[in-house]
Amino acid sequence: MAGPNRAFGDLIAASGITEDMIDSLILLKDVSGVKGLPPLTEIEDKAIARLNETSTRVEIERKKQEEVAKARVRLVDEKGRAYGTGRRKCSIARVWIQPGDGKFIVNEKQFDAYFPILDHRAELLRPFTVTKTLGLWDVNCTVQGGGISGQVGAIRLGISRALQNWEPGFRPFLKAGKYSYQIIVWYIVVVLIYPTVDMAYVLHLAGYLTRDPRVVERKKPGKAKARKSFQWVKR
Repeated sequence: MAGPNRAFGDLIAASGITEDMIDSLILLKDVSGVKGLPPLTEIEDKAIARLNETSTRVEIERKKQEEVAKARVRLVDEKGRAYGTGRRKCSIARVWIQPGDGKFIVNEKQFDAYFPILDHRAELLRPFTVTKTLGLWDVNCTVQGGGISGQVGAIRLGISRALQNWEPGFRPFLKAGKYSYQIIVWYIVVVLIYPTVDMAYVLHLAGYLTRDPRVVERKKPGKAKARKSFQWVKR
């Protein structure tokens, strides 16, 4: 646009409105009085009703998942322990937790002796850190198979599942791993303010209740490894 309407044209261009959109609006305005076509207000009402119907279905599904989650009960054995199984790569861990003073036994050894690397120990304690229950549980676990990294992941998953079995509650049907660190921190603050909020929700937000399915890719014939090729020789 040129002349006095140039500023208006710049505003339209900045808003992302294309000429095809403008032509469609003009066409709707021209056909608004044609016989046999419903008025524009009726079309708008139908579109709004369709959106509300979709929202209602989502709300019904959410309530259904809430009812299923509320049916959970605390799973504790005769010794007052909660159990959880964890798997990662080729490692399988069996974990029992009960209220205590923070003892952590892995294959009949102290966990700091079994895992001398500090990062591995921090990884094991993250389920307790995110639920603000560090030092309040006695953990006894056995793990076999795989390497150090796989065993750490298996034990962490087993601890998270054991915590969930000890403290069941409301847990909406959400996908783990799609929440930012800020949201997790915000929810921890909510848990501190409202102690009735369940720790299973926090664990699910943090992604600690999701089994990591990644494993080593198999070697392929004609390849040095799964993807690596041999050095190419021209002659």
